[in-house]
Amino acid sequence: MGSLVLIFFISTAVMLLIGVPISITIGASSLLYILMGGIQQLIAIQKLFAGINAVALLAIPFFILAGDLMNTGGIAKRLVRLANAVIGNMTGGLAIVTVLGCMFFAAISGSGVATAAALGSIMIPAMVNNGYDKVFATSVVASASPIGVIIPPSISFVIYGVLTGTSIADLYLAGIPAGIIVGTALLIVSYIICKKRGYKGAVQAEMSKHEKIKELWLAFKDSIWALGTPVILIGGVFGGIFTPTESAVVAVVYAIIVGLFFYREIKLRDLPKVILGSAKTAAKIMFIIANASLFAYVLTYEKIPQMVVKGLLGITTNEFLLVLIINIIMLIAGTFMETSAILIIMVPLLMPVLNQIGMDLTHFGIIATTNTAIGLLTPPFGVCLFTSSSVAKIPVEVLSRKIMPFLIAMIIALMIITYIPQSIMFLVK
Repeated sequence: MGSLVLIFFISTAVMLLIGVPISITIGASSLLYILMGGIQQLIAIQKLFAGINAVALLAIPFFILAGDLMNTGGIAKRLVRLANAVIGNMTGGLAIVTVLGCMFFAAISGSGVATAAALGSIMIPAMVNNGYDKVFATSVVASASPIGVIIPPSISFVIYGVLTGTSIADLYLAGIPAGIIVGTALLIVSYIICKKRGYKGAVQAEMSKHEKIKELWLAFKDSIWALGTPVILIGGVFGGIFTPTESAVVAVVYAIIVGLFFYREIKLRDLPKVILGSAKTAAKIMFIIANASLFAYVLTYEKIPQMVVKGLLGITTNEFLLVLIINIIMLIAGTFMETSAILIIMVPLLMPVLNQIGMDLTHFGIIATTNTAIGLLTPPFGVCLFTSSSVAKIPVEVLSRKIMPFLIAMIIALMIITYIPQSIMFLVK
């Protein structure tokens, strides 16, 4: 059986190295193991379907659709306008607006890629037109957009909650301060770089005081319906009005109403195209989840989690060092695996270790999600990196070098979240 496990891991590694998509890789290597191991083939079908047979996972397609509707309906640009009216006139104002805009949009879309696409198309041209370096502008968007998976509502929280039985509402509560910590780290880096390079605020810095107050009022009035989105979503869950899954449906209904009747930037004829695009994105995620569940079955069948526990505890029993090692493993995994796949494969592997050291599963859920957020930025498979690169038409290899200060800031934020649990758990407690 040892040789079979070796073939399983070698086939996985080879497919990854030759560029086979991660979802197909983990599914194909698992099927190969089942076929060669003489395991009943019906098990594969059962595990594929069981992986996505959870009511909470219904939130994923609805959150994706809500994000797409809100982007199409003009909500993103109104949030940016409001942030710009509030702090856009300070040094590096547009970079700071971009980070804050990503945090606002994160509280709507639940997706880092959606945030990168929506804010990148708005803020990169705005910064370039105001004298910012294009690569720096793109770096800000690429670095801030992963906050979309940390600030609730988050697709990653839904997946983690389903995997571990952890309260998704508790993950939402802890995710808010975690997102603020990561966002603050990026704001500090953005400000320091802008100060050093002499980047000023937006054009409105030249407005009179009266004009600035007028613009703030107009921006607030124009974005009032956009601001209602996170209030309804997050407030509804915390208030016990509806579950996180139900909140995703509410978000879709709200986005359609606002887009059609208030902002009037969505037409009825646009809806089929938006829904189809969202369905394709959701299908990709569900396909990954299904295949990752099959992959996790093979790992469990071979008792790999127990080996991981034995191996990690053989290195050290110190909780501080163990969590550091887990962080390093997840950061490495984030460089070549998709967010959902990391959670579905790594969390079951690490659960015995977490139980052994008595770690709070809500706290670890935020740690794991923050690791996957950093993975969205790191080459060679960081999808937020690629999305921002595509929007700005800048080579990924050029952008990869310029994101380093932001990447370091995010890792520092991860260490704060990991080793100062009170910084994020105070709302839950």
